[in-house]
Amino acid sequence: MGLSMYLNEDVNLTKEEIEKLISQIKKTLGDFDQIGKTSEYIKELSNLAFLQLEAGQFKDSEINLNICLKHFKNQRDRLGQASVYAILGILYFKRGDYQKSIENYNIALDIYKELNQIPEEIACLKGIGINLIKLNNLDDACDIFIECSTICSDNNDIYNLLDCLGNLVYIHESMGKWDVVYELYIKSLEAFEKLRDNKGIITSYFNLGIIQKRKQDYEESIRYFKLGTNLAIDTNYIELILKGLSYVGEILVYQGNLKEAKDQYIKALNLAKRINAKNSIIQLKILLKSLGLSDLQIEAEMKNSEGKI
Repeated sequence: MGLSMYLNEDVNLTKEEIEKLISQIKKTLGDFDQIGKTSEYIKELSNLAFLQLEAGQFKDSEINLNICLKHFKNQRDRLGQASVYAILGILYFKRGDYQKSIENYNIALDIYKELNQIPEEIACLKGIGINLIKLNNLDDACDIFIECSTICSDNNDIYNLLDCLGNLVYIHESMGKWDVVYELYIKSLEAFEKLRDNKGIITSYFNLGIIQKRKQDYEESIRYFKLGTNLAIDTNYIELILKGLSYVGEILVYQGNLKEAKDQYIKALNLAKRINAKNSIIQLKILLKSLGLSDLQIEAEMKNSEGKI
């Protein structure tokens, strides 16, 4: 029973499918009763406990996990014990008992560190960090996610690194530490570039632009927005092109370049109409009217700019 199977993979089953599997495993466990509780029995019981956890049957899941834990202790199976403690961490988190969740994750983490199980260490640290956020203990959560980020970087685990960076961004945004948020977005950009994830790169450029706009550094802000928009055009992410054009237009207004801003909004409006983005159409028309254009002028400008991005 591996923790990474539970923490690092989505369980893509419907409620009905989970309940059907629970019934099947219970029947299998009934058959085991005739031949005794072997390690195979414990394996099935651990699967049942996790499915019960997914189904929200917390009490039954906890009972079965503790039976598994007792078995692993008797067998002196450290990995088995760590897996159960980690799953109990998930269970208590889902129940909203964040302190108890942290306690179980910490026991699992100590074992995984001792046995040098890196993916499981990362999963436990992430679990602890999320619990600390729930408890509004942001300083300690920050320390945990920094520790986790370091392990991810050392082991070239880019996906979990991005997850840690995302949580660090949330923490520092909550604290209003925008300089730190900017540096975290730079690190996220570098991680997305390693993965060649164009959507992630575009989003990082936009986030950097938003931070610079907040600082009223409009030159840097528009540079990032244009980088993101140009990549969106190159990779044909229509909704991100629309978002980028709107960002660029907004900064041009702040800079007093109203004609250029109007051109950006018209391009965005044509695109919004092409993909039938109704909310964007309404918002862009309001922005254009705020620049002094009438409905007739907007229609005329749209015809003139058709096909242009």
